[in-house]
Amino acid sequence: MISVIITSFKEPQTIRKCISSIADRKYSGISTPFEIIQVSPDELTLKQGKKEANKLGLNKNQYIQVRDPKKGKPFALKMALKKVKGDIIILTDGDVYFEKDAVRKLLKPFKEETVGGVSGRPKSQDKKDNCFGYWGHLLSDSADHRRKKTMKKVEGEDYYVGKDSFFPMSGYIMAIRNIDFDIPEDVLSDDAYISYSLRNMNLDIAYAPKAVCYVKYPTNLTDYYKQKVRSLGGFKQLKRMGVFQRDKQSRSFLIELPYTFFVLRYASNIKEFFWSILLFPVRLITWIKIFWEMDILKKGMPEGGWERIESTK
Repeated sequence: MISVIITSFKEPQTIRKCISSIADRKYSGISTPFEIIQVSPDELTLKQGKKEANKLGLNKNQYIQVRDPKKGKPFALKMALKKVKGDIIILTDGDVYFEKDAVRKLLKPFKEETVGGVSGRPKSQDKKDNCFGYWGHLLSDSADHRRKKTMKKVEGEDYYVGKDSFFPMSGYIMAIRNIDFDIPEDVLSDDAYISYSLRNMNLDIAYAPKAVCYVKYPTNLTDYYKQKVRSLGGFKQLKRMGVFQRDKQSRSFLIELPYTFFVLRYASNIKEFFWSILLFPVRLITWIKIFWEMDILKKGMPEGGWERIESTK
């Protein structure tokens, strides 16, 4: 059985497409039986999710709603994980949608007995004709490049497996074996925490680049900093939690530096090259903000848990 957990907060405009891109068997390639567990704190998102489930004809065993007390995504995940019945659990967000056949491709690497988790490939759904849209494509493509570079392609297959090295899974589209482990309620980068936890259990992380998920990225600096300071800054928190046991830390300012040439080579014209150059000071400011908020101010989980990035909806 496959269990799907969709965490979603104030995303009534996108939750229906997310659900249908998974639950429509002909489209997603999902095996049966399956269950979809939607965890949301707000009534409107829950209502829209229920509408889509009814439209698709999902029964009470195939579609389950959980109202979380608005304590944040990690807390919501903990609630859902207590209810799952599947051997494999797919984790995603309510503001994204999967490409055709993505579920089937995401599950393929689990035929490798050592694989504990699989990351799909996030792609930007934004247009590339403006600075922020370009950055979304650049950053998602650089993550794809790094996963392929740090993992080894399995002969005769279209996926990669990390043995001696890996890159954390993407919370936009990932799947894990149903293994009992705890998620701290205040963890900032839950996808990285899960990735390292599986590695510490001597399980491998795989990458299925053809399992595509479409993501909308921030379209202004305020939202960009808000999103990146939390996701990247979460690695400082993970270091304090002591999760870097089998593997070293995979995200930091110094670790990003070797990708300077990738950023410059990515541009295909003068305008894009200028946008690539602009990314360097923005990324530097991001890491300065992370240092200030994480090391000086000792900030953790935002008040109220959930933090909405408006321009990504």
